Amino acid sequence: MNEATADPRLRLWRERLTARAEEALDALAAVPGVVGLVLGGSFGRGEHWPLSDLDVIVLSSGRPVGEVATEVDWHSLALSSMWGTSGVYTAVDAGRLTFDEGEVRDPGDMLVRMDDSRWLHGIDKIYGGMARRDNHGVAAALLDLSTRWRFDEAVVNRRIEEWLTAARQLLVDAERLAGDDPIGAWIAIRRAATALAEVATERWGERAGSLGRYWTQFEARAHRHGATAFADQLLTAAQAGPQPARDVPEWLADRIALSYQARLLVGENVTPDQNARDNLLAYAGLYRGRFPTAAYAWMGPRSDADPHAAIAAIRTLAG
Repeated sequence: MNEATADPRLRLWRERLTARAEEALDALAAVPGVVGLVLGGSFGRGEHWPLSDLDVIVLSSGRPVGEVATEVDWHSLALSSMWGTSGVYTAVDAGRLTFDEGEVRDPGDMLVRMDDSRWLHGIDKIYGGMARRDNHGVAAALLDLSTRWRFDEAVVNRRIEEWLTAARQLLVDAERLAGDDPIGAWIAIRRAATALAEVATERWGERAGSLGRYWTQFEARAHRHGATAFADQLLTAAQAGPQPARDVPEWLADRIALSYQARLLVGENVTPDQNARDNLLAYAGLYRGRFPTAAYAWMGPRSDADPHAAIAAIRTLAG
């Protein structure tokens, strides 16, 4: 697969993402109170692929963080919506990770900072990124903090603790939903499995990949670390093994097909069934988040799958 033979929407993908990143940075830097930006995530680290999101971390001053975050979020959504008219949607993930200049200049006890989810999860998004539109050096200062603390043992342990707590609560939620809302139960089960995958990733000293390629990349990490059996058990329990695309809406069928070509284009070793699985699991959760009563067959496993058995198996793996 090369750009000449790929879907036309994937041609010149590097140039498109670079241009969109600059457009997003210009728009967000113009929001009153913004004094610096970090281009994080896979694009900021130079690990992007044709369907990458743009993760932008915002530094503000002189306005309440919440106000700036709300305005940034609105601009981000507007940009993504306009870009989507071209046939390739690029999400701008910005707003929820907004930091005041004061807390960056004087962070105090970094482990206390980790009580704030912006810091605990943001430190990973920031890691390896690029400071942009940063006349005062505050974005560079945030990057320095991330470099120093992302893989600090105490921070890693806090992240593991957070993921384990999330997994256990999600399994409680799944039990509660299993009778009346089986799709909701399975989404909670699979989120619990994702939390355990994050725990393993932290223990291996690595970081997770992109949402739409998550499980195939997790399988590869597990293989590198001699944990293939653990990964197989986790995926089997969550009914999250590779699977063909089923009766899905046309927009998701198009995304699955485009994703597969994009992954081949960057040399990823992935099968059609792995790619379909990655997208089905990612979009089931995203769709349910936007439409809380949605319960389509494609959002869950086979109808004979036993959620109670899955819950018990994942609890055992959680220890």
